[in-house]
Amino acid sequence: MKAAVIGLGWWGKVIVKNLANSKKINVICGVDQDLSSLSDFGKEHKIELRDSYESVLEDQDIDAVILATPNRLHHIHIIQAAEAGKQIFCEKPLSLSSKDAKDAIEVCNKRGIVLGLGHERRYESAMKSLFQHVRNGDIGNVLHVETNFSHDLFKTLDKDNWRFSPIDAPGGGFTARGIHLTDFMVHMFGRAKKVYSTMSSIAYEKPRIDTMSANIEFLNGITGIVSVSIATPFYGRYTVFGDKGWIEAREINNFEHDDPGELVLCKEGGDRIVTSHAHTNTVLENFECWHDAVVNGEKYPISTDEMIANIEIFEAIVKSGEIREVVEII
Repeated sequence: MKAAVIGLGWWGKVIVKNLANSKKINVICGVDQDLSSLSDFGKEHKIELRDSYESVLEDQDIDAVILATPNRLHHIHIIQAAEAGKQIFCEKPLSLSSKDAKDAIEVCNKRGIVLGLGHERRYESAMKSLFQHVRNGDIGNVLHVETNFSHDLFKTLDKDNWRFSPIDAPGGGFTARGIHLTDFMVHMFGRAKKVYSTMSSIAYEKPRIDTMSANIEFLNGITGIVSVSIATPFYGRYTVFGDKGWIEAREINNFEHDDPGELVLCKEGGDRIVTSHAHTNTVLENFECWHDAVVNGEKYPISTDEMIANIEIFEAIVKSGEIREVVEII
């Protein structure tokens, strides 16, 4: 499958690099508004550089687009690509509102397009094991989930960087980081019922949001807490509590590093089983699962219902943080 990566910022480059050795997806083109510093990158990875998204949509030699564009444009670019008959992989968040997410998915469904989404963290070996333990009933009936994904990598960015923008990243660090955690939640527990969130600007000046926390109630009665800070050293944890035990996935570093993940399973009686899980190329795995869904008709692991459910939570977290009230989703 021949693909074009749209948006060659930091993550767009990461995508190109991770797909370089793929036997299934061949990135032949990269698109960015500013090509002035990309010449060497294009030559290194043997990709054609363009500054026009429209030219890609019109190019019959390109089968698919991989969107690493600004968040506010995701749903627009998805709809344009679907109408042009291109297969689509979009970076998260899928959109900034549930309406836009539903509109984009509706067009994809009508056009027979398989929509892939950049929730590569689902493929982490420790998380796969956690999902399986919970499905197997190893911690009994699930009661509650608590999770945090924090780092201070953004401290070096200019204060006007889009990652601090209330337009492109209205949930602060949740927009880029925490949305992975709620993706885990909707995968495990389904749609949410209500949300209450708070957002703070303590380490950074407003409108930059450095810390957020949200309480979530799911339709099945399970409760959850998600928190994110972009002003503290790296911390990653996802803990699920059941009536017969609990299980926790821990991380010590971000994706770019090869450190293993750790899984702690505590059963009745308090005995703890600690296992180490090797780092794998989850970005490549997610892309190739999408490819297999497009080319071979296999089921893509991230369903469109889950995509929408996660954006419903995202939208409610942003709204609740703004009005300081509980937001009902359903």
